[in-house]
Formats: sequence, C-alpha cells, structure tokens
Amino acid sequence: MTDRSVSWTNAESVARLLARATAPRRSGKGSIALAATRVDVARASRLPPAAVPAAAPAATPPAPAATVVVEVPRLEQRSDNPSDRLDALLAWTLDHQRCSGAFVADDNGLTLAAHGISEAHVSLVGPLLSALVAVRSIPGIDATSGALWLGTNMMSWVEARTERGGFCLGAVGPEALSTLALEQLKDALETTVRGL
Repeated sequence: MTDRSVSWTNAESVARLLARATAPRRSGKGSIALAATRVDVARASRLPPAAVPAAAPAATPPAPAATVVVEVPRLEQRSDNPSDRLDALLAWTLDHQRCSGAFVADDNGLTLAAHGISEAHVSLVGPLLSALVAVRSIPGIDATSGALWLGTNMMSWVEARTERGGFCLGAVGPEALSTLALEQLKDALETTVRGL
C-alpha cells in the first residue's frame, strides 16, 4: 500500500496545469510570458494551500404567492320545476367553477341535463356511472367524488343520494377540481335534488 491518500495531488502538477490554462496567448514576446509563468509556478508550489472561501449563505426561496380564495356563493334554488332546478345548477357550476361544461345524470346513467359538453362526453356518462356503482361496492372505496381523464379533458364528479336514487353532477375542464370545489358541487347538487 502507498503513503498517498486517494485525494493526494501534486502541487507542482496542479500549478503547471493552472499556468497553462491561464497563460496569455503567445505573441512576439512569448518567451518572456512563459518565463514569468514558470516563476509564478515555482512560487505557487512553495506557498501554503490557499484558504477555501466560505460558501455564500443559501438564498432563501421566495415565499409562495398567496393563493386567492374566491368566495363561492351557495346555490339557492327558487323553483320547484325539476328542469329549472337542473338548469340553475348547471349555470351555477359553469359560473363558479373552473370548467367548460357540466352535466347531471341519475344513477342509471341517464343524462338529465348537460351544457358545454360534446355528445361523445354525454354518451360516456351512462357507462361510467354504471361502472362507479360496482366500484362503490368495494369495501373502503369511496367513489362518490373524483376525477378522471376523458380524452384531453378532465371530468370531475360528485354524487348525492336521495330516497329516489343517486344523482351525479359532473364538470369537464382542463384540470381536476379541488377538494373544496368538489364539496361546493356536492352541496349544490344536494340542494338541487332535495325534494325532486
């Protein structure tokens, strides 16, 4: 085994490399510049190792921008007509949530009302809600709200149960709705289907 450690370096070798890297380009007086560099290398090899400068304190990351929570008013239903109530629910959803379309369906998958979503999305609602009925039967799984990708859009949904069955309110947009938004949707859906 040798006396040298893994991190051992030859000061003369390092000084020569540094001198070559920092040497001025040769001009007509190249031999003078080279001679001056050799003198500097010789001096550098006799000097004690330079002190390592202290690391600058790490910059503190900027504080995250405060998220503005917009107060969403509760949905108030003013009509006893089921069609008017569903229309009011869809209008409230489109006005107060980040979505481009919304629908209401029953637990049989029948779309009761829809606005701003394509016929293709409407046709997917029935089979999707039927599949969620089976998912809800798995112990420990709550499929009464959630989100999933439908092509290039995200569909978020909530469900409400009544004595007449279950109803689903879905919103289609570029991203999944937040937990707070889903709670607001569920409250609005329960207000709408109560007494239907």
